[in-house]
Amino acid sequence: MITLVIGGPDSGKSLFAESLADTVNYVHKYYIATMKIADKDAEDRRKRHVKMREGKGFETLEIPYRIDDAVKFMQSPENSVVLLECAANLVGNAMHEVEWKEKLEQGKQKDEDVFICHIVNLVTDLADKVGRLIVVSSEYEMTDAAVCEDAETQLYVKLLHAVNLKLLSIADRVYERKDE
Repeated sequence: MITLVIGGPDSGKSLFAESLADTVNYVHKYYIATMKIADKDAEDRRKRHVKMREGKGFETLEIPYRIDDAVKFMQSPENSVVLLECAANLVGNAMHEVEWKEKLEQGKQKDEDVFICHIVNLVTDLADKVGRLIVVSSEYEMTDAAVCEDAETQLYVKLLHAVNLKLLSIADRVYERKDE
């Protein structure tokens, strides 16, 4: 089962997703953190997020890209609720992986379509192996991409938008959070 919690930045979607994880009765609770720690600011943010989750019963797995590896670190994944935080980071991280970076830079629609399917398959493969998967994702207006001067950011917003649309179509439950 896939539950999607989607919204803009600072919409409270992560806290909402954590509260959803508390409403289901599974033996284990896992939090897959996809943020890459690239600098001190990211490390500080990671520490803040870990502190915010203290006492909530999550075991945190820091896996920036290959989320299909997560089950290797879980006890009885089929008896677990897993919160994937977040699909937006997953898309951004995957874009910079060696296997995708050069292909995506060429700007071929076919490569973009394969990338989108790959990300969605990572999510669905994980969902098939766990009791319940709650996916958090950010959304940006496609007009945000149009005003970006940076081609890489435009591509990121385009790919994330397409991944979100696919996730919306396959999710069993969807919760949209509005900016607070």
